[in-house]
Amino acid sequence: MSSAKPNILLFLTDDHGQWAAGCYGNAALPTPNMDRLAAEGVRFANAFTPSPVCSPARACLLTGRTPSQVGIHDWLQEAEPVIGDFDWLAGEVTLPQLLSAAGYHCGLSGKWHLGRSHATPPGFDWAFGLPRWQGVHNGRYTYHRNGEAVELDGNKSTLITDHALEFLEDAPDDKPFFLNVGYIATHSPYDAASHDPALTARFADHDFAEIPPYHPHPWNRNEGLAGGFNPTAEQIRTRYIGYYAAVAEIDREIGRLLAKLEESGQLENTIVIYTSDHGCSLGHHGYWGKGNSTRPLNMYETSLRVPLLARGPGIGPGRVAEQCVDHYDSFQAICGWAGVELADRSYPGHSYAPIAGGEECAWDDTRYGEYGDLRMIRTPEYKYVKRYPNGPLDLFNLAEDPDETLNRAGWDEYRSVQSALDEQMEGWHSRHEESAYSGRTVKFQRVHNRNEAWRDGRRERAGLQVYDLWA
Repeated sequence: MSSAKPNILLFLTDDHGQWAAGCYGNAALPTPNMDRLAAEGVRFANAFTPSPVCSPARACLLTGRTPSQVGIHDWLQEAEPVIGDFDWLAGEVTLPQLLSAAGYHCGLSGKWHLGRSHATPPGFDWAFGLPRWQGVHNGRYTYHRNGEAVELDGNKSTLITDHALEFLEDAPDDKPFFLNVGYIATHSPYDAASHDPALTARFADHDFAEIPPYHPHPWNRNEGLAGGFNPTAEQIRTRYIGYYAAVAEIDREIGRLLAKLEESGQLENTIVIYTSDHGCSLGHHGYWGKGNSTRPLNMYETSLRVPLLARGPGIGPGRVAEQCVDHYDSFQAICGWAGVELADRSYPGHSYAPIAGGEECAWDDTRYGEYGDLRMIRTPEYKYVKRYPNGPLDLFNLAEDPDETLNRAGWDEYRSVQSALDEQMEGWHSRHEESAYSGRTVKFQRVHNRNEAWRDGRRERAGLQVYDLWA
């Protein structure tokens, strides 16, 4: 189709760490379709999530606002009806709503995880999704298609792609489309038996020397994995194989969608973005998973760094951008590419579209993050993590210690650095939070204000399910 506005295809994968892709330097993990996006577009070498867990990270990208503005501070246990039936984005204006208002035909295929995942979220004209709990990667599962239950048997990545292709096939010719594709393959369970045998066979003889040896972190809290804190060598190996197979599976499905766009003549008028909600550790730093895989919670680079690739009209081929960017900036870039003018409300991000196009522009590489009552500031030199109210604190000298092995918080020689970072971080968060939803105070406040169903004795149980960080 011909349109003054580009189509937009957003891949928002679950738990895909930046380190696990060929185009990010992992030669042992071929990802030809991701590599194609990097070769034909831009690869952001320093892309981050603002929150290292599913629901708040997705909310950051899809609203362009912080967890302390939106009020989602941890993963939402949607299997609990009191949580799953609640519209956690009520009062927010989401990316699909903005694009729909700008004339886009909007579709979702795959994970949403922001409440009411059994229904078509506002702004979408069409949706195929994962209601309640997303489950395992293969087998029978009851999906929803435009709010109607549909029981299907098979691989979830393949079925998500099948329905994304259906959306593309049926999209009207007189509108540009926005398609959000949400794969879950890189989420646990990681073990090889959970994935396609043809893909796991690719890695059966690999030594995985590119992954650091596993030594349990003292804060280790793994998410229900075989072997717990002390897995055997064979249990570790099967996790590696399964995770690599999951990345290969996602890459295969990306290729199917790119082929469809090429076949229909739409690829050159489509902005294609590939990213993940947050990073993932496969034993890096001694834990398995993400920000909630330790107690206290963590903001390690492995949990924060995500792949971010973009190709399409106006994006120079083969570009590697070194600027530090995050999901807030992706929201802004997508709005800019779509010609959406944002209302005057507090948005922390800035569009990286000029960077993707090869323009020289001023850019602040400071990144900010939060996870409940934990907050972070990251500069190219330092990372400072503050856990309210009583710590512990982290201060890493990233320039000297990029693997974050030595915590310098409280050291006399770093006192002025720590104080300056703390002041800068507090100032930024004070400008990008709403008092009722602040991660420093929220705990059950959103429940009191916006969800009557949580009252009368259900509040504590539901709150602990939603806010796993306080469990």
